[in-house]
Amino acid sequence: MATFLDISILGHFTSVFTFLLVFVIIYGMLEVFNVFGEGRRGLHAIIALAMGFIVIFTKSIVTVIQTFTPWFTVLILLIFFILFAVRMFGAGSGDIKAEIMKDGVIVTWIIVFTVIILLFSLGSGFGQKSLEEGASTTPSTSVNATAPAGSTATGSFNQNLYNTLYHPKVLGLVLIMLIAIIAMLFLTAREGL
Repeated sequence: MATFLDISILGHFTSVFTFLLVFVIIYGMLEVFNVFGEGRRGLHAIIALAMGFIVIFTKSIVTVIQTFTPWFTVLILLIFFILFAVRMFGAGSGDIKAEIMKDGVIVTWIIVFTVIILLFSLGSGFGQKSLEEGASTTPSTSVNATAPAGSTATGSFNQNLYNTLYHPKVLGLVLIMLIAIIAMLFLTAREGL
């Protein structure tokens, strides 16, 4: 039964939305940076149109964009609602801008989360394909082969990534790196912190 909240039909238009997103971003960047000179809107539109078509014909890039866009939107909405809450409790826009730019910590964290989302999206788009088309595929790492539990020689990219990240040696390395980072922060901290 069709309901008002059933938006599964929009799944057929994802390539159109991806094309529009790429077209608008490329066209906007070309207009802002004037790569080919002032008043070249027609050329900018043709280049953006070509880039949009190139992207929608490459399935892996479409997957990367379709994975990256919702997560990045959630990040932007989270930042917006945090800023909204801060403004609601009386902080002025000048205060917020000064606080954000003071040490650069907030901008750094936004960049870190964006890079994490981008890496996750790249893994989603190219991970399994790289596993299946790797140059050094052996029978033990074949897509159809079975591997023991905890092995990184399975046919699933997600399972290999999970087994790698939660391996005791990797977790130990992460713990040592965290201890080193905290030690560096305390050793290089200014007086009075």
